[in-house]
Amino acid sequence: MKKRVVSIICMAMLETIMACGNNAAPLEVVDEAPQAISVVEESTENEETDMSVSEGNSDAPAGEEEKETVTTGGYPWINSDIKENVTPDMEVSPKDDFHLYVNKGWLLENDIPDGYTIWSHYHEREIEIKKQCMELLKDETIEGHDAEVVRTYNNLLLDWNARNEAGYTDIKEGYEKILEASSVDDISGLITDKDTAFEYYNFMAYAVRSGLNDPSKYLLCVDTPTLILKDSAEYSNRTEIGDIYYNSGKELFSFMSGKLGMSSEDAVKYFDAAIELEGKLSGSIYTTMEKKGEGYLDKVNNEMSFEELAALSVKLPIAAIIEAVGYKYDGIYLVTTPDYFKTLDEVYTDDNLDGIKGILLFNYFSKYAKYLDKETYDKTNELNAKYLGTSGTLSDKENAYNIVTDLLPVSMQKVYIAKYGSEEDKKRMEDLCQQVIDTYRELLNENSWASDEVKKKAIEKLDKIAIHAAYPDKFRDTSDIDISDCSLIEATRRIWMAETKHDMSCLGQNLDKDMWAEGFNILTCNAGYDPSANTINMIIGMMGEPFYSSDMDVEEMYASIGAFWVGHEVSHAFDNYGSQFDAEGKYKDWWTEDDKAEFMRRVKKLDDYLDSIVVFGDYNCIGTNIDTEMVADITGLQCALRMASKVDGFNYDKFFTKYAQINANLAIYSSELTNLLQDEHPRDYLRTNVPVQQFEEFYETYDVREGDNMYLAPEDRLLIW
Repeated sequence: MKKRVVSIICMAMLETIMACGNNAAPLEVVDEAPQAISVVEESTENEETDMSVSEGNSDAPAGEEEKETVTTGGYPWINSDIKENVTPDMEVSPKDDFHLYVNKGWLLENDIPDGYTIWSHYHEREIEIKKQCMELLKDETIEGHDAEVVRTYNNLLLDWNARNEAGYTDIKEGYEKILEASSVDDISGLITDKDTAFEYYNFMAYAVRSGLNDPSKYLLCVDTPTLILKDSAEYSNRTEIGDIYYNSGKELFSFMSGKLGMSSEDAVKYFDAAIELEGKLSGSIYTTMEKKGEGYLDKVNNEMSFEELAALSVKLPIAAIIEAVGYKYDGIYLVTTPDYFKTLDEVYTDDNLDGIKGILLFNYFSKYAKYLDKETYDKTNELNAKYLGTSGTLSDKENAYNIVTDLLPVSMQKVYIAKYGSEEDKKRMEDLCQQVIDTYRELLNENSWASDEVKKKAIEKLDKIAIHAAYPDKFRDTSDIDISDCSLIEATRRIWMAETKHDMSCLGQNLDKDMWAEGFNILTCNAGYDPSANTINMIIGMMGEPFYSSDMDVEEMYASIGAFWVGHEVSHAFDNYGSQFDAEGKYKDWWTEDDKAEFMRRVKKLDDYLDSIVVFGDYNCIGTNIDTEMVADITGLQCALRMASKVDGFNYDKFFTKYAQINANLAIYSSELTNLLQDEHPRDYLRTNVPVQQFEEFYETYDVREGDNMYLAPEDRLLIW
């Protein structure tokens, strides 16, 4: 499917920020909808952030022409995710562009709503849940601690009078302490003092997650921090994406620092010094491409003791930082990029003090921006419109709900499940998952290229996949969260601290497999495969129209649950990423040399085909970025078609139509561009057209022949398994 669910595994696959406000180690993410980048960075993984294109780099050197936005010129299909490319007079045919043929009416009839940069059936489903939750948030009759906590926090978010009165008061002291630092030693003092350590960026990212070698226990993962321009490649080869991050970040930085009394000249000085310093660090931080490359897991799988971790840096006081934030324990630390700390030692000096302070200030502002006054909120929306291309804003109630579920996901989920949970639907989803797994076993048994040894291990892994449907029976105890009688900023800090204390309590302990929803929000329209636990997670957020209902036709159910959801997620166990983990969730090579070579040959063939596809203008797909998701798409469809072959009178037109409809999506230009360059998911129209091209049933259903735009010669088709 399109969306990612955070796995418990400790991996550096996606930049995120912990709810406690410190930079957390990037988490392995299995599946998530394409999303772009907001001006204000969110503090947990599940926040859906989006970005649109700027009018061009406003800081481009004099004489340089701004790059023109081009959305046309796609090959072999237009990018119909962008509405401007679809017109009423277009002639459509299933033989030419199947996705456009099915979805033309929906694409023309729908618009991206105010406050959004993408719109799809996922969002329609999530809006349905949001409406239910927003009713729950204002229902004073619901009793219990969790209901009280989410209701109280929601009310604090909606109280603009109190927020406007507080203004920047609650963050002024922290801001001034950064400015007052006159040396690196002063900075070290701020990030190692227990009273201030949680407030500030500290040039590391860390999170409590399970490890690669032993997925049964929690450890601390220490990683490189999130950069202002996100991808470290942007510091050596700036793209349109980097321009947007730079320009929007600089303007927000100047606005917020100005609210606290800084001159515009000083704001520019600190921001540009921060970018310059990050440029020096970027060479030792993995790029987006490198994170998706072969051998990446080997590079980041560096287990160390606390003493070994502390010794990585001479100048940055790693030991004191870890102790101050409470993450010191007698156990294993997974350090993704040890060499980064050598580079950091070269720049963590008084000569770079402005850059160091600039980075701390930027992250401090980003951390608090969405909790401040109405003027700041309006400014972020203004910047979203200017740089991201959004129109309008979310309602106050929807914006508040997003933050509530961001910071209090467990409590909100408990309240929702108490009202809307269905054991009957949960059991039905479990049965559907098992049906897909049983069909996948047939595909593996009949595989013609893998050795008996590898097929045996693959089937062993398949048989040990745990099915998680709808919602867990056990949630974390949240009774320690107390946000009564305090301001919004203070309540937010208390929530961050409660999250941190929970993380501390997990270090070195065994994972509680009954609490399988830890780390992601089951109220999103989402699903995922977790390689470290070998589980598929089909959560309640996706269990509604148009993806699931108890009375769906078999063709629709197989297209949705069989192919798009469960089939896709099971396939992740055997794609070029998930196949690196064994049946127990350990990072372990269970392949023969010959089998691995054949598997990678097939993936390379897929990459080459994807590379040939032009999305728009001069931008082609990047096969190595998106092949894991495309493997899962193709194999999920293969599985569903096997299920379909057992049904008498199966209506393949209805099946393929439903499959295409599920992929219907609208997006603004740079949402598409961001995901094209940095995300692991193909563009949505390609997630229809490329998979269906691989199967004879599609050709027979629509009489597709050589010379038709949807035709792919049998020898060029791209089945992996």
